[in-house]
Amino acid sequence: MTNQKMTAIYGGGPLYTGGDSVINDLKGSGFTTVIACFMHIESNGDFVFNNATDLLISEGEYVGNPVWPAQMYSLKEGTTSVNRILFSIGGWETADFPNIKALIFAEPGSYPNHPDIGPNSILYRNFQALKTAIPSIDGIDLDDEDLYDEPTTIAFSQLLHNLGYQVTFCPFQQLNFWVDCLYRLNEQTPNLVTGFNLQCYSGGGRNNPATWIQAIQAKMGPNFDAPGFVFPGLWCKNGDTCESGQCPTGFNSIANRFNEWQSTGIQGGFIWLYDDILHCESSGVCPGPMNTAAYASAITQGLASKTNPDEKYS
Repeated sequence: MTNQKMTAIYGGGPLYTGGDSVINDLKGSGFTTVIACFMHIESNGDFVFNNATDLLISEGEYVGNPVWPAQMYSLKEGTTSVNRILFSIGGWETADFPNIKALIFAEPGSYPNHPDIGPNSILYRNFQALKTAIPSIDGIDLDDEDLYDEPTTIAFSQLLHNLGYQVTFCPFQQLNFWVDCLYRLNEQTPNLVTGFNLQCYSGGGRNNPATWIQAIQAKMGPNFDAPGFVFPGLWCKNGDTCESGQCPTGFNSIANRFNEWQSTGIQGGFIWLYDDILHCESSGVCPGPMNTAAYASAITQGLASKTNPDEKYS
């Protein structure tokens, strides 16, 4: 484990439409990882970003906004805190993973032992096109909230690995499913999966990183760095009037929650969602700053503080 904490932020539409102002904000934010969400997989293998009108990849070619690859590439260039870029697939009530399953096991009798993940498959060609268009992408984040099919997750992760992508999991439930997939993949290709971005908000609001760390440790053995593998996430202030979610600091804040989790040995975490930060940063509902940098700092301050950050940063 390194001394630098992993601080990640998920971002949707503004990453695609916000131009250089969004890119520069993220570069100066203190976040080390930017996760673009969501890239959806259509039934024909096309990739769309955030909504059905933003077509990115089709038939092995990048067809999206022609200036976007250069903007995304610049996230890790020059003076910047960002050193990793992921693209997230899935989310609540999407058809992404059923579509992936149908594309990987399209041939009769291929399920579950003979997936089509070779260079001629549409998924392989489209993910290759994505990597060619935006070579600074480091990995793909799997946010399966519907299918939970182990052969599909195994085969899809192997396809991504063959193309040079890292793979992260983004669970909010189904602990045994995700840990079993990690175990199976690590048996075949050690370190293929690089972390769990654990949702601890909304449907995952009752998740405790310690529970997931214990389950991973028990399955993977004593030499596996389970505490350094789980990165919990919280939701910033959100809603029409910014009434929901948590402030960076103050009472019941993000800094406070990460301070409570410090004893588990976690080495970072993430914030959901950049779009909501932009919406709420000038609302004044929090006792201090609510900009992107404040949320990144809340994670690092919470994990570094030996005292309750509600008292230190209120």
